[in-house]
Amino acid sequence: MKTLLSIAGMTLLFAACKSKTASYTVQSRTLNEAVYASGEIMPEAYYFLKANSADLLLKVMVKEGDTVHQNEVLAVLGTPGQLEQVDILQRQVALAGSNAQEQSAALTELRSRIALAKTKQEQDALNADRYTELARSKAVSEKDAEQARVQAATSATEYKTLQDQYQTLQSDLSGKLLQARQQLTATTQSREGKVLKSPVNGRVYKVYLKTGELAQLNAPIVMVGLPGQFKLELLVDERDISKIRTGQKVYFETDVYKGKQFEATVNKIIPLLQKESRSFQVEAAVQDTALFYPQSSVEANILIRERINALVIPSDYLMKGDSVYLQQGKELHKTAIVTGIRNGDWVEVKSGLKAGDVIATKEGK
Repeated sequence: MKTLLSIAGMTLLFAACKSKTASYTVQSRTLNEAVYASGEIMPEAYYFLKANSADLLLKVMVKEGDTVHQNEVLAVLGTPGQLEQVDILQRQVALAGSNAQEQSAALTELRSRIALAKTKQEQDALNADRYTELARSKAVSEKDAEQARVQAATSATEYKTLQDQYQTLQSDLSGKLLQARQQLTATTQSREGKVLKSPVNGRVYKVYLKTGELAQLNAPIVMVGLPGQFKLELLVDERDISKIRTGQKVYFETDVYKGKQFEATVNKIIPLLQKESRSFQVEAAVQDTALFYPQSSVEANILIRERINALVIPSDYLMKGDSVYLQQGKELHKTAIVTGIRNGDWVEVKSGLKAGDVIATKEGK
């Protein structure tokens, strides 16, 4: 179990007190037990916008550090011809929709012809009835009456034909609108993943490619996340994961602020072993409001127990195999010990030594 550097402000937490002498008198100290973890710092919520197929990066609309809004287009994949095709189909849908409206020029003109044909059909029908009555009284010839009836029938046929034409034209225009919409939908679906939009109101943290470069399948193009809120993504050895609980304090360092320590709190334990590293991922909410940089590496200690009174020795005196040189008079005897907590420069001794024993380095002979 590894541990981090000292944490200032806590009683002997991670105390760094290397012995400057050749010997050390074993004694008890107050320690804190912690589990070492390493990982990186990330925005509390972040997203990698990726390509759904290998394609050229046509446009990048943002740069790193930009503030963006939800659904704002950040990058476009594909070729100019593909974008033009979408524009053409959108115009075709708009035109087809306009033509299919009741107020369109074609339907309006045909309705006018139908109105005229209806008026003529009604007039010819009345005229045919009148001529038929006049023929009965011998006021006009039967031939004239027959001609009037033929004209009425012709007008009725023309009126019905125009009505049928109107229905046919309406159906044809509606069909063209539906077809245009289907083509646009199919083309738009094929371009899903090629127009990359921000899923949140946030900040652009990284742009991985430049305009004109080839984006590989599932390769990140833009990273966007929530600004001002960060979390740690840590890896904990499988031998230590059983000690981790949500709510535990985490003290961490990052090279960006070398020598400065920050605090976080464990809020998520992902119970899935990562076989490659034989470790588990643990997330911790960062309490500090410093300007952190995503994907910066961190080293951390997750505090397990506080203020443990333990028999300890400086880690410099511990040799491989957990043994020390015990000073007895002028002689040094190699003695095996059982260790416990290893906290900074201190190692807990569970057995093998007692308070008051004097240990020495080999150089102290």
